[in-house]
Amino acid sequence: MKRILQNIIEIGETDVVVAGAGIAGVCSAIASAREGAKTVLIDRYGFFGGMSTAGMVSPFMKYWIFDEFDNKVKPLVGGVFEEIVRGMEKIGGTIDNGFSAWAFRKVVNELLHDAGVKTIRHVLLFGVEYENINRKRKIISLLLNRNSKFYRISGKVFIDTTGDAEIVYLANAGWMKGDEKTGLTQAMTLFFRVGGIDVIRAIEFVRDNPEQFYPWSTSIYVPGQIVSIAGYFDLVKEGKEKGLLPEEIEYIFFTTLPEEGEASFNTTNILGLDGTSSFDLTEAEIRGRFQMWEIFNFLKQKIQGFENSYLIESAIQVGVRETRRAIGEYIVTGEDILRARKFEDAVARACYGIDIHGQREEKSRLEHLKEGQYYEIPLRALIVKKALNLLVAGKCISATREGHSALRIQATSAATGEAAGVVAGLAVGFDGDVRRVPYEIIYKKLKARGNI
Repeated sequence: MKRILQNIIEIGETDVVVAGAGIAGVCSAIASAREGAKTVLIDRYGFFGGMSTAGMVSPFMKYWIFDEFDNKVKPLVGGVFEEIVRGMEKIGGTIDNGFSAWAFRKVVNELLHDAGVKTIRHVLLFGVEYENINRKRKIISLLLNRNSKFYRISGKVFIDTTGDAEIVYLANAGWMKGDEKTGLTQAMTLFFRVGGIDVIRAIEFVRDNPEQFYPWSTSIYVPGQIVSIAGYFDLVKEGKEKGLLPEEIEYIFFTTLPEEGEASFNTTNILGLDGTSSFDLTEAEIRGRFQMWEIFNFLKQKIQGFENSYLIESAIQVGVRETRRAIGEYIVTGEDILRARKFEDAVARACYGIDIHGQREEKSRLEHLKEGQYYEIPLRALIVKKALNLLVAGKCISATREGHSALRIQATSAATGEAAGVVAGLAVGFDGDVRRVPYEIIYKKLKARGNI
């Protein structure tokens, strides 16, 4: 076994260790604990949610289809994700598929506590100890640090929901990154929140100038429904020509939040940087905040309905769409997505299409599935090919760049996370070998949860 440090504080051994507490990690940990496994969830922040909270990413992108036979909308993701949504609804933290970060933090904190998940916050993962068995990694422990102190936590099964496939990377268990030919990763975005918006006046401008917006932009105000507006094409072009807006942005895009007159902005566009580099992330934070202020000042000066608006906050960290992806027993492709492919070992369902935010050297790409279509995600895409007791979920999933661009959204990450948690919890009874868990048992449990 490869040992990195000897003088280290031993946290002890548990059944399942989940690294990374974004929505995938939260759902993994809860699902594992509910299977009776002693489960530990670790994260760098003092709160959980990842991009849902620290990144302030709202709303949840499309995870439902319209069933013509039953003549109703059907969600494709249930389970823990549905519990999170219903919990936020009860405390006024949602508006349709939009939500507030404070509500997400509160609900997941309670769900983790009630499930009996042990959490370790404010730690950074910096090492992985493992054995090689038949050319596969058996993960033994993770090495963590905080304030010049070093810790070791050992486990039987591990789940990588770090968003960057950090366990996979540190164990050298096989990973991909960015475009297969160019190495490019998707553009980053710093979300920010604005208040004091006259939403009705903003909608009226969309209604009167439909050619200036994407066709799905809200043009009719309905109380209690989310407002989603993207465009202002001519105004953005003029703003860039006059030096009032960053050259990188393509349009202004915002969605309303549960709080009256508030909206979340998915507008900054940070190009040419690597989300696994501390130096590039630093540059992304700097660029993102400069862009945010330029965009906000432009809103107040030029956009109808924003005359009395004010900037509330920016996200704690820049939103990173793409870094490393594990190489699993199966690699989900863009063709799998667009052909709505089904699998014999399905563990999750989704309907979001290919969505690549391009860099300077490439065009952005958005391809939807036909309404009513959905695809499945196989268990094999969660099993790391070169490891015995390591699963991945969320943005770490085994997929091509095209496939990943569809699977990375929050609802799908929750579904793959819950699936990984169920498998991990069951694998404890099979000496941690995730391949020995019978699929029939996995299927029954996920079917009962409404995820397949």
